[in-house]
Amino acid sequence: MAPIRPIHSVQDAEFVLALAASRTVVIYKHSPICSISETALEEFEAFAQDAPEGTELFSVDVLEARPASRKIEEETGIRHESPQILVLANGGVIWHASHRRIRAADLGAQMASLSA
Repeated sequence: MAPIRPIHSVQDAEFVLALAASRTVVIYKHSPICSISETALEEFEAFAQDAPEGTELFSVDVLEARPASRKIEEETGIRHESPQILVLANGGVIWHASHRRIRAADLGAQMASLSA
């Protein structure tokens, strides 16, 4: 399983966004008070079990780390929704999904298309 590292601060968010210039990064935005987020988290964790080698996985609690979440929205141009998945590569967002559209299989297919 690929580790899922937390984003706690704006500085963490800036680091992750800069990392996306040279690596494939997946960010999961999570609300701990949302039942849909719990289901989406299970899907994200299922994806993490078989994530392609070298993929960097991160999560941000949108309540605990609201400034970091806002920084991600500001820098990516993707309007905040939670739960939300953002896949970044070559410095930009290449795919994103929210709510019930977050599925391990769909995320895996997107990642497979990167290496094709």
